[in-house]
Amino acid sequence: MPAPAAAYCQHLHQTYGFAFRLARSRRSRLGDFRVWPDGRTQITVNADLNPWRFLITYVHEVAHAHVHKHVRRPTAPHGPAWQQAFQQLMQPVLTETVFPPAVLEPLQQYLRKPAATTHSDTALILALRQLDTASDRSPAVAGVMLRDMAEGAMFTFNKKKYVRGTLRRTRVVCKELASGKSYTVVAHALVELA
Repeated sequence: MPAPAAAYCQHLHQTYGFAFRLARSRRSRLGDFRVWPDGRTQITVNADLNPWRFLITYVHEVAHAHVHKHVRRPTAPHGPAWQQAFQQLMQPVLTETVFPPAVLEPLQQYLRKPAATTHSDTALILALRQLDTASDRSPAVAGVMLRDMAEGAMFTFNKKKYVRGTLRRTRVVCKELASGKSYTVVAHALVELA
């Protein structure tokens, strides 16, 4: 995580009392929050994320811990209670001391109504990718951006082969080779050249 945020992250860990574990690279998630049958809670974050993506993911998961601790009725995992907690918990680190200006602006926009994943916000994901180094590129954030490929190019995405089709605003129509079916994929998805 960015050094200026370390004390705040430690404070969150002490406040919510969860077990914390660095996880190996996972394609399907950057982090998770879990409640064990005995009531203990655990947060994991992928160890191979760049410091700013790591911080956002960490606070995202702490927001789940906050909802678990303070909201006693069933709530949607990324519903209003989580969104409000995430917004509040991010406020102390929304500074240029912690985030580069190129990330801070799209991050503030995203936090107006945060979604379940930062991957849903094109501007934020592109800003965060600019800060990745080769060692930061986990399977969840590595590859070639689909929107940058030529129409008709072949690629692999989620272990299936596709042919890139036409761009429709924020999604690309792609044809899966094995089934012949067409699917829309977000244009900023990272894929592997086939």
